[in-house]
Amino acid sequence: MGKQIRKDPRGAKKTEVQRKRRDTVLLLLSAAFLIGGAAGGLLASRLSPALYLSSFWDTAAQGVIQPSLWRELWVVFRWPMAAAALVLLPLAGVTLPVLFFLRGLFLAYGAAALLGGFTGSEILCAALVLGPGGLLTVPALFLLGTAGLLRRSQGSWGSGIRPLLLALPALALCVVLDQMVVPKLLTVLLKGFSAAGG
Repeated sequence: MGKQIRKDPRGAKKTEVQRKRRDTVLLLLSAAFLIGGAAGGLLASRLSPALYLSSFWDTAAQGVIQPSLWRELWVVFRWPMAAAALVLLPLAGVTLPVLFFLRGLFLAYGAAALLGGFTGSEILCAALVLGPGGLLTVPALFLLGTAGLLRRSQGSWGSGIRPLLLALPALALCVVLDQMVVPKLLTVLLKGFSAAGG
């Protein structure tokens, strides 16, 4: 008969404790993000950004929607950089959930403002504008925030480099998409919609 593998009860218990700690941190940050999202949706329904949006669509229809590279870098990297910085502060357990609340609030406000009361073509354009940022930067923010809080509780610096290295390609891809792909697609869509409408 082959050797029987002994299970280490201490190792299993440690893994279970780490899993529970990770789930608790993720639940805390997710709740803060979702509460912020709900608040952002309510805020957009109370404060109508119609003037801002009409100027945005007019500018977009003229094909002048290419943001500068420095502005785009700021837009993409500001939330993850804030998460990485807040982890180093003594009250990271309080300030990081506040950051996630604010990110959810601003993202939901922008989405609700762009999607509110529009036609199918405008909703498609709004999804294109918000898509890369939402699909790539929000998971990177969650990765950095969760890993940072866990790293603080474990007192391990080395484990914080891996999440940062995993988040950087996604954030860089978001910048590339927003600089090279989204403006061209949006210009083509808007010209197509205006040609079909006119």
